[in-house]
Formats: sequence, structure tokens, C-alpha cells
Amino acid sequence: MGWTKGALASWTSAAILAVMALPARADVVNGGFETGTFAGWTQTGDTGFSGVDPFAARTGSFGAFFGPANLGGISQSFATLAGTLYRVEFALSLTSSDQPNSFAWTWNGVSQSPILNNAAAFGYTNFSAFVTAAGALSSIGFNFRDPQSFWLLDNVAVTVVPEPPAMALLGAGILLLIRRLKRGAGS
Repeated sequence: MGWTKGALASWTSAAILAVMALPARADVVNGGFETGTFAGWTQTGDTGFSGVDPFAARTGSFGAFFGPANLGGISQSFATLAGTLYRVEFALSLTSSDQPNSFAWTWNGVSQSPILNNAAAFGYTNFSAFVTAAGALSSIGFNFRDPQSFWLLDNVAVTVVPEPPAMALLGAGILLLIRRLKRGAGS
């Protein structure tokens, strides 16, 4: 069977659409707090001295701030695909070195790194981690304590990590088709 340029273009388009059909993000709602509220998030524990405000923004118009005297924070559940690898990303800042202070985050209730206790102040820093979904629903939670000052949080995102073998097979298939097309064109 000889390949035509039209057949190659059709197959390539179908392959690209199949890869694009992978969800680019989990359904984290309001991860940048751009609604100016905690919409999409559930506040947990001590909600005192916590909110959304322009002064807390890393990017955009708003970011979240947390300064509860006791442990408090936010959580959210969203749809995921069981067994799928995800990359969690967020930007975090601590405005003062005053102690006590603490930060921790969880994926499906399991503590993840970093966990910070009595940390020194630092400007917005990007953190990321790889996690695997155990089921059709996953949750992310952030917990803070800082009675003297504030933790700042912005740009929370959960992204599907494409499987390298699938991407390699797709690329190899496209290269083989192009090679075959070139051989057929030379006949």
C-alpha cells in the first residue's frame, strides 16, 4: 500500500488530536484565586486572618494569604484518572521569619514535600511534585500556621504528565510514515 501525502496528513492529524484529547489539567478550580475569593476551595481549621487579596498575588490580580493562630488552610477535590501521573505546582512565600510558623500540603490526605516548620522568610518560590491518582477523585490540601505574619499562596495547578513511551511511539510512528512516503514518492 502506498502512502499519499493526504493519507499521511490525515493520520498525523488524528494522532495529534488523540494526544491533545488527554486532559491538560485536572479540574482545579480557581487555582490562581483570580475570583478574588476562595471559590472552589473549602476552608479548613482556623480560618482567621486568611483570605484573598491583591497584595498576595504572585501573578494576576489576586493571591491567597494565611496567618491563622492555629492550623488552618484550604482543600479541594477534583476529577482524576486512576493510576495517572500528575504534576502539582504552586507558588509559596513566607513574609516574616517570626516563629512559630508551619506549612504542609497533602495529596489525597498524604503529606507531601515540602513540609516547613519555623521557616525563615522567603519570597515567592515555585514548588512542584509528581503524584499518582488513586481513583476517579483526588484532593489537594494546604495547611498553614503563622500567628505573627502571613504565608502567601498562588498559581496552584495540577497537570497530567504524558507517558513518555506513548509519546515516543507516536513520534516513531510518524517518522516511519514519513520515511515510507518518501520511499513511495521516489518510485
